Amino acid sequence: MNIQIHRVGDGHDYRNPFTRLLKASVYSLHGLAHALKHEQAFRYEAATLIMICALLWVMPFTLWHKALLAAMWLVVMAFELVNSAVEKAFDLIDEKFRPEIKAGKDMLSAAVSLMICANILAWAGSIASTYIFP
Repeated sequence: MNIQIHRVGDGHDYRNPFTRLLKASVYSLHGLAHALKHEQAFRYEAATLIMICALLWVMPFTLWHKALLAAMWLVVMAFELVNSAVEKAFDLIDEKFRPEIKAGKDMLSAAVSLMICANILAWAGSIASTYIFP
């Protein structure tokens, strides 16, 4: 069976996995650039990531611990990207107020908030285990 994978409408052949990886990387960078330019919450989260990395530089955690804390914030940013993308899709469905769409948007926002809470707990536990209960 010969399966061909291609992006609809761009006329390129994507049978080569390296070409697919390169194209996917470029599309991902375009998505990040769009979010940084148009999504205020994502810009705040990107600035927070920079502050987290600077703080981790001076914290006495192991490299593995630092990587985990930074990665947890990247998950918040990933949730924010999903939130923004689905909200844009919801807006295309209907511009008028619909309770179902509002509920969907609220649940997406709640998912981001829960990940932020998970980060706060991870940081609190990390700091407590290092300074309060070593």
